[in-house]
Amino acid sequence: MSQPASFLSDYRALDVTEGRDTKTLQLLDPLTIYSKVLTDIVTVPAGFIFDGESIPALFHWLVPPFGLSKRGACIHDYLYRNGGYHENRTLTFIPVTRQQADNVYRELVELKGLPKWRATWRYYTLRAVGWWAWNDQPK
Repeated sequence: MSQPASFLSDYRALDVTEGRDTKTLQLLDPLTIYSKVLTDIVTVPAGFIFDGESIPALFHWLVPPFGLSKRGACIHDYLYRNGGYHENRTLTFIPVTRQQADNVYRELVELKGLPKWRATWRYYTLRAVGWWAWNDQPK
């Protein structure tokens, strides 16, 4: 039997928004999770800057940004930006696919309490438009 997904540390972030930007955050402490999708622990280091969910304003009524999804968005942004993560014990780089990163996001927003139907909308939104952000990152 495999271990369920879990948050292994608290989420603490600072809004570092500048100018017209409305959603730039910086982790104050490392954020650590156990992902059942990856069957591993992922730690995002303190200082990581992320933009949460990059959902076009036109769709905010259907897929509103943030709320119960901040933690999932932070881990997802980290996986997208790096194309993977460093394993906690040996610091070996573990690559992930875009689909794995999207699946981790879905598992975390559901774990945080987002209703399954909202998590599903967010997941399919990522699958439809996330290629742009995935391809925009040097890996």
